[in-house]
Amino acid sequence: MTRTLPQPGRNDLDILKVLHALADPVRLELLHTLSRETEPSVCSLDAYDVDVSAPTLSHHWRVLREAGLTTTFVNGRNRWVELRREDLSARFPGLLEAVLAAFEHRPS
Repeated sequence: MTRTLPQPGRNDLDILKVLHALADPVRLELLHTLSRETEPSVCSLDAYDVDVSAPTLSHHWRVLREAGLTTTFVNGRNRWVELRREDLSARFPGLLEAVLAAFEHRPS
């Protein structure tokens, strides 16, 4: 049985919480990677190129979910995450695209 972890509804998305979640480089990297996925992606450490521990990665996923940037599905011991692209575009048009474009064009 699959369940979805708690997250804010589309109309409850708060710009300050979203911007706070986007302010961390690890979370930006996670979102950038997730934005290229067409299906929900597993939340495991080996699925993302970030240099953090498993508990720290879990923390970052929680911050993204609680800010409303992602949805997390739980099926047994597995967690899958999906970018809430439609909700973010409806609530804050152009924000996600601008952040991802800036991330891709950042100086090395």
